[in-house]
Amino acid sequence: MRGLGLTACLVATLLATAPSAWAQDANRPTPPPVPVADDALVAALESGRLTEAEYTLERARSVFQLARVRSQFGEVARPAPRDTTLILRDLAMRIGQLSGDDRAVADAILARPTHGGVPVGHSYSVPSEFTCGPDMCFHWVETSRDAATPEWVATVQETWEHVWSAEIDALGYRPPRFDGTTNQHDGPTGADLRKLDVYILDLGEDSVFGYCAQLTKSLTPPVYCAVDNNYAPGQFGTSQTPEGFLQVTSAHEFHHSSQAAYDFGEDYWLLEGTASNMEETVYPAIDDNVNFLRFWSPLSRPSSPLDRGGFGNSEYGSWIFWRYLQEKVGGGNPRILRQIWERAESVDDYSLEAVRDELGQRGLGFAGVFASFATANRLLDYVDAEEADYPAPGLARTFWVGTQTPDTGWRSRRINHLATQYIAFKPAQQVPAGARLRVSTRLPANGAAATLIIVAADGSSTTRRLQRQANGYAQGFTRFGRDNVKRVEVVFSNGSTRIGSCWRFPGPPAYSCFGRPLDDRAVFQLRGKLLR
Repeated sequence: MRGLGLTACLVATLLATAPSAWAQDANRPTPPPVPVADDALVAALESGRLTEAEYTLERARSVFQLARVRSQFGEVARPAPRDTTLILRDLAMRIGQLSGDDRAVADAILARPTHGGVPVGHSYSVPSEFTCGPDMCFHWVETSRDAATPEWVATVQETWEHVWSAEIDALGYRPPRFDGTTNQHDGPTGADLRKLDVYILDLGEDSVFGYCAQLTKSLTPPVYCAVDNNYAPGQFGTSQTPEGFLQVTSAHEFHHSSQAAYDFGEDYWLLEGTASNMEETVYPAIDDNVNFLRFWSPLSRPSSPLDRGGFGNSEYGSWIFWRYLQEKVGGGNPRILRQIWERAESVDDYSLEAVRDELGQRGLGFAGVFASFATANRLLDYVDAEEADYPAPGLARTFWVGTQTPDTGWRSRRINHLATQYIAFKPAQQVPAGARLRVSTRLPANGAAATLIIVAADGSSTTRRLQRQANGYAQGFTRFGRDNVKRVEVVFSNGSTRIGSCWRFPGPPAYSCFGRPLDDRAVFQLRGKLLR
């Protein structure tokens, strides 16, 4: 990936192309393409060499024919292994803007493997087999590069039926929309046409874990899904067993198929964050999604906005917020996330509104919940945190306070919306046992909070929310003797949910409703003073 300085070029081009409106709501334009990377395809879009529809076509081709796309355009990034579903969504939303050979290629990419299908040029080359359960039909071939063993087919069916039971029957999510009116079915007839189709393919050669592809240009489209034919270690590595990769991929991609029954044009952090959290919900013993926390998440990059999506795959790391809502607000009940999806469906609330409204229904304010989330992150207060080795957020600044430096004076920090910073005060060597620390803060107007974490000498901790006055001032007092206090941390959280210019696409990266956050770089001030 080249630097991110050219991202504005993609934005300007997306605006200039005037994307077509959703059929369901003329006020909701087609979401911009997933910002995979600032690469040669973006440059071609920006220069006018590609239209937006052609850009989404080439981006989809790059998933399965990267060498061919690079030969034509130059330095094109390989999409992340789990980006395929939304990349195919972007193409499906614009397929009507293509014609001729481009339309034929797009049709082949989006078609089922039995009818051209994905990967491009690697559809089933021999007659396929199928078997249907109560809710889904499974398709495979016995020879060719896509061949699957009978044992693997049985494992896939057992896994997906377990996932269906966990997500639809137990949690109450909507089942995927059936596509019995389409004419691309090979094999199933009658009632089986109303079932979700799952195809078993060799996806590993293209570094794709799995995907669900929509079959119509719609906000709530029917889909079919695909998984790999063996998750061979030579293609996918050994961090999980083949069965483990199948299980978490199935939980993740199946959730996408259910999301499509609500609103498949939603914000990236809601789409990918809740799908990644579903991996943990359905298969808690497999911690593959912890890798997202280490790369880009509120734990590894707390100063990055929670709802950031694109150019870095931060939307996947946002799953820890959905986990927090599930564990702390929902009391361990994951149905709270389904209720958020019900609020976010189709033309209703967008992601951040849906969360805010669901919390409000429970008598909670978003800023307070976000402050508690930020504190839980620093303390790694999650059921699986120790066992799965969650990364701990770091301190942005540390001040030593003692008799030689008893007062830090006012210090300022700038914090973006839905982001956090952690600042620590540590007692210097000469601080007496009975000393106290006064922590003073000045907070901005919208959604700001300050929380103290007092870490005792034995490593235990207590927390205290500072009460903000009308003028933004908030302060607290705490013991600070070196013998009994290791440090006092201030958790600054910017829980602003104010978004302007929704659907105007000011990114990438993209934020909630593809809008412009109104409270970025908000000024937070703090001061620590030793009292004896």
